[in-house]
Amino acid sequence: MFNAGALKKVACLIRGFSRRDARWRAHGRLGSWEDFRRLPVSDRNSLKAFCDAGLVKEAFSVTATSGSTSSRLVIAHSRESYEAHLRRLVKLYRLAGVRKGMLCLNLCSYELNSGGRLMDAAFKAAGAGVIAFGPVSTPLKVQEAAVLIRQLKPVLINAYTNQLFDLFTALGLQHTIRRCLVNGEPLWPDYRKRIERLGGVRIHDHYGAMEISGLAVALKPDDKYMRVVDDGLLLEVMDASGKASATGRGDLLATDMDNTSMPFIRYRVGDEVELIRRRGSLWIKVFSRSQDSLLINGVVVMKQELVRAVNDLLGHPRFFFVVDKHPVKYYDKLIINVAHSNGKPDKILVPAVINMLGLDHCVDVRTHAGAIPRTMNGKIRYFIDARKKV
Repeated sequence: MFNAGALKKVACLIRGFSRRDARWRAHGRLGSWEDFRRLPVSDRNSLKAFCDAGLVKEAFSVTATSGSTSSRLVIAHSRESYEAHLRRLVKLYRLAGVRKGMLCLNLCSYELNSGGRLMDAAFKAAGAGVIAFGPVSTPLKVQEAAVLIRQLKPVLINAYTNQLFDLFTALGLQHTIRRCLVNGEPLWPDYRKRIERLGGVRIHDHYGAMEISGLAVALKPDDKYMRVVDDGLLLEVMDASGKASATGRGDLLATDMDNTSMPFIRYRVGDEVELIRRRGSLWIKVFSRSQDSLLINGVVVMKQELVRAVNDLLGHPRFFFVVDKHPVKYYDKLIINVAHSNGKPDKILVPAVINMLGLDHCVDVRTHAGAIPRTMNGKIRYFIDARKKV
């Protein structure tokens, strides 16, 4: 993808933005890939500033979301970008086994979410039928989805991580589902195997972000690497110094060469990944969210602030966090795992963290001996390890 044609396309894209936004005028001349790598890295704050300045033009698809951020974020895609995203999703779904005539249940469908509608369109473009259901976030919705599966007999589910455990707890093995696609962060391997045994299904991780849509899928459920489909995208991996990673591991940057509505140019997705070449194709492994916040029971929590506060209270970084979901009452629980606890951290940490976050009855402290516990929802981004900062 890093060829003369791609460079020309990005240069044209930058010239278009420079006519709208003075901040891009200094980067209007793009003569080489070295010039490209000297471009500033953008992030969600950059997008927000671009939108707040009224610079979004000719948007074909617009999504207003807070996601895991602390403020409203508008994501706009041009028609060309939307169509490129759709083509990529169709390829990814076919790689994961979606075939003509299949009936798929999409638990990621939302009436006002363009990402959910795009998934619906991609299933249809791949020749499959789609049931646009939406989230199963309460026991009642889980039962409704279970009844729908028994009646309509779909063979594939597209879902977020914690939905599958709840659904197959209700269904057991009595259903027609053969495979599942998981959106967002990859599942813990042990958690995936647990759900596969529970429901007798195969679960494929599917990676992407709302800003740039899907870009990778696991061909085999137990493969730690996902096959990348990067049509219309330029992908980079940046190390801690801000340079191209020599190992292929670091922060993921993405450039959407088709989006003329917003400048997704060297955009920091917020994930720590590894990119490798295998069997002539590009593959990706996702480790964790590198820069982000968490949404815990409606409260936005900045990860680094949480790590810093607990480190100051304890005087050492020998701790990690797990955000788990209560299996019955469905509220989030922030569990602080501290090394060699003698009972005192409970008295110090719980009231301090509750006061800092404004979270009532949602904080707990446990002792760890180095092992990462299994979580109910299995989401990698819900594990925050302060120990690796030592």
